[in-house]
Amino acid sequence: MPAHPAPHSDWLLRLPKGLHRRYAPGEAIARPEGRANRFFVLDSGLARICLNAASRDLVIGYLRPGGIFVTHTRAWVEALEPSEVVSWPVEEMLGLIAREPELGLTAFREIGRLLHGALSLIEDLAFRPVESRLARFLLAERQAQGSDRIRLIDTTEAMASALGTSRQTLSTLLNRLIREGVVARADRRHLDLLRPDRLQDLSELSSG
Repeated sequence: MPAHPAPHSDWLLRLPKGLHRRYAPGEAIARPEGRANRFFVLDSGLARICLNAASRDLVIGYLRPGGIFVTHTRAWVEALEPSEVVSWPVEEMLGLIAREPELGLTAFREIGRLLHGALSLIEDLAFRPVESRLARFLLAERQAQGSDRIRLIDTTEAMASALGTSRQTLSTLLNRLIREGVVARADRRHLDLLRPDRLQDLSELSSG
């Protein structure tokens, strides 16, 4: 079920009316070869951000309602659910900040969350074992979804890619957590996080 539209930040409301567009599941919202230099806000739905290298997708994050993305990057953005975005040319955002500099800090703080997410991914891949990365992923979804029952928002292959591991390793780790009573599989698309405290302990593990 698509998510509800997100309220826009104050600085976005100061921009001229943006371009609204809807996307079906599986449709590309942004492509690396796109010529238009725009930024957009996901108004509703869910989207995957990924890089493509050697015919293999590397998932680097997800956009939820209210999430911001700038298209002038090497990443793809693909709708996972029926989604709607509002977009503007980057020049309009820069023009707004030039006219109202006090909005600049807020605007760039929100856009900077993308960089923070990318740096967190690099840190996890470099310094944390797979079980720690999985625990951090599950806890992050718990916070984002506001429930101890989380919906698995993507395929097993994409989740494994986001965690820098294989589908087989991910399945093995999930089954181990189920056997240990840390999580339970409610159905094919949902997990119950029975022991968030244990996941928190696992999330703090480091390699070596």
